[in-house]
Amino acid sequence: MESAPQPDQKDLQRAESFFNYGNDATARGNFPYAMDMYKNALKIAPLELKFRQAMRNAMRKKFQNDPSKVGMLAGAKLQPIRLRIKASKGRGHWLEAIEHCEEAFVYNPWDVGVSRDLAEAAEQLGSPPLARWALESVQTQAADDVGFWKHMAHVYAFAEDFPRAILCWERIKKLAPGDEEAARQINALSASQTIHGGSLNQQGRRQNAPAAATPPEDDEEAEALRGKQAMSPEERMERDIKENPSRPAPYLELASQYRLQQRLDEARDVLARGLKALPDDPLLRDTYAEIQIARLRKAIEAIKARLRDHPDDAEAQSKLGKFNAKLSDYELAEYRRRAETRPDDLHLRFELARRLAAAGQHDAAIAEFQAARSSPALKVKALMGAGASFEATGVPKLAERSYTEALKAADPEDQEILNDLHYRLGRVAEQMGNLDDAETHYNEVAANNFGYLDVAQRLRSLNQRMSS
Repeated sequence: MESAPQPDQKDLQRAESFFNYGNDATARGNFPYAMDMYKNALKIAPLELKFRQAMRNAMRKKFQNDPSKVGMLAGAKLQPIRLRIKASKGRGHWLEAIEHCEEAFVYNPWDVGVSRDLAEAAEQLGSPPLARWALESVQTQAADDVGFWKHMAHVYAFAEDFPRAILCWERIKKLAPGDEEAARQINALSASQTIHGGSLNQQGRRQNAPAAATPPEDDEEAEALRGKQAMSPEERMERDIKENPSRPAPYLELASQYRLQQRLDEARDVLARGLKALPDDPLLRDTYAEIQIARLRKAIEAIKARLRDHPDDAEAQSKLGKFNAKLSDYELAEYRRRAETRPDDLHLRFELARRLAAAGQHDAAIAEFQAARSSPALKVKALMGAGASFEATGVPKLAERSYTEALKAADPEDQEILNDLHYRLGRVAEQMGNLDDAETHYNEVAANNFGYLDVAQRLRSLNQRMSS
């Protein structure tokens, strides 16, 4: 059975910081930033229930906590994600399946089918609390779904909450009076309850109702509250910085606000202030770097727009080359710093590998790609990256091995990836003189997309060589 990572105390403290930043942002309605923070926390501790609950709460607030506000196109957007979830479950990659579930909840945070997938993955990873919450969070949407209540009964039994499991089967008896399984399950669960002991009260009660807001005690406090509400979001955040200069969250949130408005210079200046006050804060440093990268990319896009209108502008062409080189160097240095600081973060190792390969440092890139392939979510991309770097260094046999392993691990429904891998394998086979193998791989691509790159031309060339 796949197991979830076990973060140490230092990692848990980092995750808790991300969680707190997310809570602050949610309270202010800054949902994009809140989501980023919760995702960062969940990368460290994917089975921590309160992180996932907070993220789902933020998702639902985007829809004003009203399922009817989910768009009509959500179903179409969810379909390819459902296929990825199914493929991950089929391979037993349960953490990857959970990541895909969260992708789906962005479009519909009340989706019953995806919630059942999440519950199944949580069970396989040995987390009864996450499994039961996954279903409890959508039970209103599945009021008459017998299959759902059978699943919920199973999860309650898995969590050894036998009284609630029995209540689920009692509900099933009402929904489907002819269901013979219900009576058998109730008897079996009653026996288990007797053996284990316990009741609904002993299982504990969840506190679902939020605490009531404390009203201002006097007119002066009420006036201060009204004044704060009259401020713009940026003014409120600046006020928070002045009142709490030693907390990173206000700097981060104001920078996020400016970034959403494409006011990148102002975002950089805010973060620079934050780093002056808190020079050792890792999240401030990471976010500052992301803003600097965004500024470089924005400058590059402006130069490209200039060249589209004036393609012969030599000065713009020179600037484009310099800015592209500056961006490449900055990103490489930044991701190397991050990976050295957090070597267990395989997403960082993968991003570093990509930038090493782009800089032509293929031996170093291969080592990072090979580390990143340990992540189920990154395995295929990391193997493809390693294969490309092996090709670039003139080792086609190892490139073929990487591509073949990637092909075995790829989602069978992801035709784009399959075409890419077969095409790469065909190219490598050609290099090694294995023309029959090359033809086989090119035919796989052509059968799906005859217009893919130059595959038609390569097949014609191969046929001429093989027939001569």
